[in-house]
Amino acid sequence: MKLLSMVLAGFVVGYAISEIGPFDSLLSSTAEFGSFSAIVNGLNVFAISACVASVALARASARASIGVAIAALLVIVFRTVGMVTGLLGHWAGAVATGALLAAAAVLAGRHRGAQATLAVAVLGAGLMGAALDALLEANDGPVFVWDVVGAEDDVSPQRAIVMVIVASVAAIALFLAHRNQVLQPHEPRKILLVGLPLPIAAGVLSWVAAGHEARSVEWLGALAGMTVLAVLAAFVLPGRDGRLLLALVAVSAAALGSFGFASGDGAQLALSVGLLIVGVGIGYRWPQLYVGLGGLLVIAIASGIEGYFDLPTGATFGLPLVTAFVVVSALATSSGAQALSLPVLFTMTLPVTVYAASSQVASTYDRAVATRTTEPDHLVLSVAGLVVVAVMTGACVLLMRRPTVVSGTS
Repeated sequence: MKLLSMVLAGFVVGYAISEIGPFDSLLSSTAEFGSFSAIVNGLNVFAISACVASVALARASARASIGVAIAALLVIVFRTVGMVTGLLGHWAGAVATGALLAAAAVLAGRHRGAQATLAVAVLGAGLMGAALDALLEANDGPVFVWDVVGAEDDVSPQRAIVMVIVASVAAIALFLAHRNQVLQPHEPRKILLVGLPLPIAAGVLSWVAAGHEARSVEWLGALAGMTVLAVLAAFVLPGRDGRLLLALVAVSAAALGSFGFASGDGAQLALSVGLLIVGVGIGYRWPQLYVGLGGLLVIAIASGIEGYFDLPTGATFGLPLVTAFVVVSALATSSGAQALSLPVLFTMTLPVTVYAASSQVASTYDRAVATRTTEPDHLVLSVAGLVVVAVMTGACVLLMRRPTVVSGTS
């Protein structure tokens, strides 16, 4: 029941993340792409909320964490069905999603199986939630009518149905699995020292990279800054707790050339989910962090070959397997470090912009359209990702030489 509760809670968190616009400002609904106010976006608020709530809940009881989790589930459901709209809805959804992640991480404790199922559920649903929406909406089924949803509300009935069902079952599972649990507080306040400025700094670097080509000096400089930021954050965290953060940044870098998991249709989506599950099983039974990081290096190299020589290498299919394997191999860690690290895959990923220009000459009898598109340089992205993965691997080697931290110390 404990593992089931973590899977369901993680799915809700990830599915909610997949709906958050990474460049939609929470300060102004009219902010344009690339504006400075977009630094305060839903993903960064979600990350800060998860960090603060994890430290607070680690010093409370299990029932308090369950109560926060259930309240967060209600807010997420209200947000999904359109009962809370506008900027208020975006703020409420981001804060509630972070609180749910923190509560689930605290309830998981240092149980490696619970942490693994929570982490992979969050990452899988977060990265493939949009593909699931597209698959559900493509299915010609009955038209659902919601009394709480007006014609002006941008609400997906299919997403709402999925969220209501999974969130309801998650609330029941969390209560039944953890109502008698006794928490052992072991979260140092140093978690806040890293978790509060990290999303803001990453947001500034993303703002710098937005609007520039991936091969530009500005974009590559932002990637270098993000790499340095990740290494510093990992070493500020107590003991070896930063290894999960480094592993997730390496996953993000390895995916630069392939642009994520394969999920173009139902078969690809099912295959990616299956490979995630296989990766969890292998990583849990045979945890080898360096083997997983080596697999990410291979993925980055294969993505470069595929993009430059136009040869199918299957990198997008190998990525889910290696991602789950390396993430599970980096566990177990403290609940605060997990709540801080899981958002990193979404907040510390730089935007890759595709530039398009078009001109149209039209008359009553004749139309002519000329278009020009600048595609991202896959080779540059793959090489840059390869370098970042290598840096994260070296940082992990140095980090693993540090002694582990005894619970309750900082």
